[in-house]
Amino acid sequence: MTQTAGDVIKAENMIVEVFTVKASQDIELGEVVTCTSSAGLLAAATGHKGPYFMAMDSHTYATSASAPATQLGADHQVRCLMAGMGITQAMPAVYIYPGCYVEIAASGYDGEVTVSDLTAWYDAVGIGMELVGTAGATTVTTTCRVLFGHNG
Repeated sequence: MTQTAGDVIKAENMIVEVFTVKASQDIELGEVVTCTSSAGLLAAATGHKGPYFMAMDSHTYATSASAPATQLGADHQVRCLMAGMGITQAMPAVYIYPGCYVEIAASGYDGEVTVSDLTAWYDAVGIGMELVGTAGATTVTTTCRVLFGHNG
């Protein structure tokens, strides 16, 4: 079975909650997201201080308003992995190794992870759980297994 962004790797001890998306925001499957206020969920960007989750649904704000009321997303809601291991979006041409902390990538890569420089504790999104790329080389891999909820 092929695993892609937004997939949950281990369901044991997993915590999933439903969050409302911030007005006019689109959410991608497997994107790292956060709530910066009571306004709702948005793609995490540098400068956000978490907490961080993984979007388990994609959500296009403009088209979700017309969805049937019984369908997830009709009220601008998405499921998010709060604790557990999932496949997140990763910045292209990055080197991530198992056991390293990952953080939100540079501007222009909102919702994607890269290896953390550990300059601030609140930058840590989670723990990288697989080798992505090779040291000193680039890769086209754009996903990474990340353990959420265990970086405190």
